[in-house]
Amino acid sequence: MNITKNGPVIITDGGRPSHALASYDENGRLTGKQRSLVDALARPGLSAIDFVRHRVEIRRRDVDLS
Repeated sequence: MNITKNGPVIITDGGRPSHALASYDENGRLTGKQRSLVDALARPGLSAIDFVRHRVEIRRRDVDLS
């Protein structure tokens, strides 16, 4: 379900409008920034961001379905 199909969703803080939620396409139209994921990830400076990837171990468990 696309709740932003008929326009932006207004988010309030203390009963006063504070933010607007728009669809990705509408945001791109308003900002003039239509770019692909590849273009977004190729932005300069992203390689300087520290990102520590922790190894996750997933263990198999026996399941009793009786």
